[in-house]
Amino acid sequence: MKSLLCFLVLIVTLGASCKKNDNQAIKLSGTYAGTFQRKVSGSGAVSNVSLSFSTDAWNGESQTVKYPALSHGSFSTTGNKINFKNESVWTAEFDWSLILSGDYDIAVSGNKIIISKSYATGMMDVYTLSKQ
Repeated sequence: MKSLLCFLVLIVTLGASCKKNDNQAIKLSGTYAGTFQRKVSGSGAVSNVSLSFSTDAWNGESQTVKYPALSHGSFSTTGNKINFKNESVWTAEFDWSLILSGDYDIAVSGNKIIISKSYATGMMDVYTLSKQ
C-alpha cells in the first residue's frame, strides 16, 4: 500500500511539473502597426493605428483623432491579459470608452498580436497589429 501511495505522489508531481504556465507574462517590445475597429453588431469603422512598447511603457497614434484615443502610459501582461494605464489628460467631448485603458485580452502569433476587449452591450474593440 505504501509503494502505491508513493507511486501516486510521483505521478501527480510529474504531471504538475509538466503543466504549462498560463500566467507567464507576454514580452512586448518594439512598434506594432495595423488597425483598430470597434465592432457593433459585427461591423464598424476601421482606423490605422500604431503602438510602441518599451519595458513597461507604451505610446500610440491613430489615423483618426480619438478613434481610438491613444497617447502614452504603462502596461503589464499576465497570461493572455494585458492591462493598460493611460497617463494622458483627455477632454470631455468624445466617448471615453475609446481610451486605451484597462484590461484587454491579447493573443500573440509570431509577429502578430490581437488585442481585444468585449463589452456587456455586445460591442467589441479589436486591435490587429503586426510588428514593424
